[in-house]
Amino acid sequence: MKIEKNDTYGVYVHIPFCLKKCSYCDFISYPGLLSRADCYLEQIVLEMEHYRGLCADTVYLGGGTPTCLRVEQLTGLLEKLRGCFQLTKDCEITVECNPKTADEAYFKRLRAAGANRLSIGIQSFHDEELSLLGRLHSAKEAEKCVKDAKRAGFANINLDLMFGLPGQTIEKFFESVRRAVDLSPMHLSCYSLILEAGTPLELRIHSGELRLPEEEAERAMYHQLVSYLAEHGYAQYEISNFSMKGFESKHNNKYWERKPYIGLGAAAHSQIGNIRFANPPDLDAYVKIASLAPLEGRETETISPKDQMAEFMFLGLRKTCGVSQKEFNKEFGLDVRKVYAKQLKKFCEWNLLEIDGDWIRLTKAGMDVSNSVFCEFL
Repeated sequence: MKIEKNDTYGVYVHIPFCLKKCSYCDFISYPGLLSRADCYLEQIVLEMEHYRGLCADTVYLGGGTPTCLRVEQLTGLLEKLRGCFQLTKDCEITVECNPKTADEAYFKRLRAAGANRLSIGIQSFHDEELSLLGRLHSAKEAEKCVKDAKRAGFANINLDLMFGLPGQTIEKFFESVRRAVDLSPMHLSCYSLILEAGTPLELRIHSGELRLPEEEAERAMYHQLVSYLAEHGYAQYEISNFSMKGFESKHNNKYWERKPYIGLGAAAHSQIGNIRFANPPDLDAYVKIASLAPLEGRETETISPKDQMAEFMFLGLRKTCGVSQKEFNKEFGLDVRKVYAKQLKKFCEWNLLEIDGDWIRLTKAGMDVSNSVFCEFL
């Protein structure tokens, strides 16, 4: 695998520690293992050395809960990243945060260390819903967290919200959206609940103890969300993401636009050219391979031209602007209308896709059934 020195990369760092596993969570995270954090961070530093000198314009620290680390650990990691990679002047440096794990003093230290964007996992502004999800914070603590972050100097803040929760009504979700907007974040990520097999919440729903909202109610939540956010200045630029002008997530755009990215830490994925590779999720296994060259000891996949085209389509269609026919031709030397003639004909006739000049995009109806549309390109 050739690592192009002239490319600009996104860098993702996985912090797999948390205080408590949420009831819906299927991410790679390990509660109760913070005593291993120092050793783990040392391995990340070893791993990043393989990429020394590469240029990066986004850095994203996700988890788990990065802010459950001591602030000295997190700021030290940011310092190491800054020393290893050539960060662009306008580099977007995001840290994920749980409202229970950081206050104004913590945020001030992060801001001084170069972090310039926060993604705060609010999920809901109703305590009973937060309890159901296994979140540790209250609605009041969530509001305080956002205000603390602003006082600490963070202007670029994303808030995560969830809808389609058991027992959730349209009115309750709208109240959470309203309270989020009242805090004036620059960005909102709003996702419907995805039930992951074997999680505590999935088991409770599968047993009949809890019931999800009807599909029509969940769809109404989404439509009301899109309308309300538009009225308050938030442009929808991706199925689940909304922002004030100029505050779109640069890092997430790299995934949707298939730009090269480097993943550091347990379970982190990387994609360079047509090679995708992943670190092992187990902490002990990761420690053993962290110092090895990028492809050694890792799960590796060579992405075929057919799969590259499919990814171009279903990732690009997540964005409200859609996919560019010119860009498809430039990248693959083929006409997208010929490669996917059957899919385009069917979904345009069904009013799930529209072709507007150079652009192919989902319609409003297509966004409601986007996963079904995406599957046709795989």
